[in-house]
Amino acid sequence: MKKLGVLILLFALGGATFIFYQNLPSKRFAKHLGKARLFLKEKNYAAAREEYQKAYTAKGVYTPYVSLEVLSLSNRMSLQANDVKSALDNTRLFVKAHPDIEEGQILLAQLAFQQGELETAFPALEAALEINPYSFPARLLLTTVRSKQGRLDLAEAQGRILATKYPDSVEALLPLAEILLQENQTVESRKFLTKILAKDAKNNQARLLLVDSYLKERKPDSAQKVLDDWRDIDPEHILALQLRKAKIYSSMSKFGEAKAALEDFSQVKEGNIPIVSELAMIHVKQDQYEEALSLYQRIGDLGPGQRMGAQTMSFFLNLKNQNPALALETIKSMRVLDKRPVVMNYLLAAYMAIGQENKAREYIDQQPDSLKIPLNEFMSGLIPDKDFIGQWALFTYFAMNHEDLYALKVTQEMYKRWPHNKMAITLYTSRLSGIGAYTDAAKVLSTLPNPDLTYQLALLQIYTNAKQPEKTLALAEKLSREHPSLQGINNLLGDAWIKKDKTKVFVYYEKELVLNPENQSVLNNLAWEYAINQGNFEKAKPYFEKLKAKKSKDPRILDTVGWILASTGKSQEAEPYFRHGLDLAPDYPALHYHLGFILIQLGKKTEAIKHLDLALGSKDSFEGRKDAEKLRAQQGA
Repeated sequence: MKKLGVLILLFALGGATFIFYQNLPSKRFAKHLGKARLFLKEKNYAAAREEYQKAYTAKGVYTPYVSLEVLSLSNRMSLQANDVKSALDNTRLFVKAHPDIEEGQILLAQLAFQQGELETAFPALEAALEINPYSFPARLLLTTVRSKQGRLDLAEAQGRILATKYPDSVEALLPLAEILLQENQTVESRKFLTKILAKDAKNNQARLLLVDSYLKERKPDSAQKVLDDWRDIDPEHILALQLRKAKIYSSMSKFGEAKAALEDFSQVKEGNIPIVSELAMIHVKQDQYEEALSLYQRIGDLGPGQRMGAQTMSFFLNLKNQNPALALETIKSMRVLDKRPVVMNYLLAAYMAIGQENKAREYIDQQPDSLKIPLNEFMSGLIPDKDFIGQWALFTYFAMNHEDLYALKVTQEMYKRWPHNKMAITLYTSRLSGIGAYTDAAKVLSTLPNPDLTYQLALLQIYTNAKQPEKTLALAEKLSREHPSLQGINNLLGDAWIKKDKTKVFVYYEKELVLNPENQSVLNNLAWEYAINQGNFEKAKPYFEKLKAKKSKDPRILDTVGWILASTGKSQEAEPYFRHGLDLAPDYPALHYHLGFILIQLGKKTEAIKHLDLALGSKDSFEGRKDAEKLRAQQGA
């Protein structure tokens, strides 16, 4: 009996202990937190919020990362109610309380971008990257945002950082491939797309971009082969697939087949706008302007979100369709909402097409002085003739829709019909240069009688792009004599003589600094020449100090500043310059070599070897490669 009493007592104590343990604040906190996360998975947000509240009540505090979970839930509910402001305000408070949590900074940046608060978004992203320089979501967001802003150079730089750090990540490679495609770097874009498809053969987005790369190169047969080899197309991409089929047929002038490819998706509704727009494009290519205008009218009727784009396309087609009065009415209504300067050009073109040049001049006179020069410049290129303005409008229509081949054809026709018109010449040569036909573009400009400075500068750029050094040098020297106050020419001349006559280089560079004392390219070249090539650090000092003070984001300048510091024994001070440079240009071999060099000085041999190997593994040439090879050999296996 006594033993039974002891057993009962022990059982009672165990039960009490268990109940006590279960009711410990930390245990109750964990229990409610677990329930909250289960409700989150089930998308039962109200129940999840209630469990988070119970967890808080149990413990009286959240850990920082649970606070982040609660914030994410709260934001999700706010966004469901289209209340972005509340989500942003909540996130701002969280970041203020927990500034060292990377995810909070990224969330703040995402919402700030959504609200257009760039002054909040960019610092938040910078803070996230300070916490973690290789933060995947931060770099990816920065890549996306820069791309949407049209800053493809900056987007590409971020994309390359991601691709270098995460070379096996499809999510990292895909945005870079798309950006390179937008920049017309089709061959390199395809290398990334091929790599993606080797890892993920069912990646539909990569395959679509691959088709687009061939369409950009006007290779419809290659584009068609990609589609023929495509298997397992998910329903979500059927519309995009048919759109590409239509584009391939259209590029081959098989317009009947192109229309047939789109027939099942041609109903005018929100989700089918790309299809309907492509049908309108096909009509325009066949000179069927009324049919295209009818489609744009129906797109515009879908609602305010589509109206502006549809009106813009209708404006150009009405100018081409010999209906400038309707075009003028359209652009006047657009101008109320769209304040971009380019829309002013459209208005001037409409006035000119309708024969009201005086109205166009009056309109220019009403504008601020900063706008008068570019508006007058645009006007000077317009011939007040419906046919000329119609051709300009058709070119602009094709260019805005990325129909590069048709845009080139229109400019070629303009040049044939109006061979002495400034606008026709400029548009045609710029389009020729855009496809790498530098010889043809140079031929047009070099045969002009008495070309003005604008044409001569354009010709100089074409010679430079075409890698014709003798012609570049001759024209640059001519411009330097005729326009001694023109900035940039002496810089170009200095660069041209750098491997021929150093005396001339210094003369031209100093002339350029008289005209523009802040020219970073010249400052960079002089600092390098005196400090690195001549070892005269005292003479390099004024140029070096100016470069250093500017805190440039050009990787070449960062490399120069860092290497001069390293060459004067300041390896520790030099290190951040090379690291920052590699953040901006991760495949720049000289930066890898120079960083490897100073890391050896700082006793970081393992990391140094990695950077030396990256430098020597690059196919790009760089000054000091032999020194890098020697240094690497000294480090052993």
